[in-house]
Amino acid sequence: MNHDTLNVILSVLSFLVTCGLGVITYFLKRVMDELDRCRRDIDDMKSRYVLKDEFDKAKSDITEVKQNYLTKEDFYREQVKTEKKLDKIMDILMQMKGER
Repeated sequence: MNHDTLNVILSVLSFLVTCGLGVITYFLKRVMDELDRCRRDIDDMKSRYVLKDEFDKAKSDITEVKQNYLTKEDFYREQVKTEKKLDKIMDILMQMKGER
């Protein structure tokens, strides 16, 4: 082999190695970007979602609220009872005032 042929082979080999490194770098960069995106998504999920203990506590709080919950109908019914009692008191006071 002469000197010129060796230079051509080395140049071609150098070009191929450079292209190979470029391809590897491109795909490695894509993988790293995807990994970073996944990490950000996981961090976002961690910040928005509750732990199992917190969820269980919320469920028990909901159960407690349901047990102590007063429905709208119950409230209105009690209000009507209270109004009737007040009407009776007013009637008694009016009768007392009329008698004097």
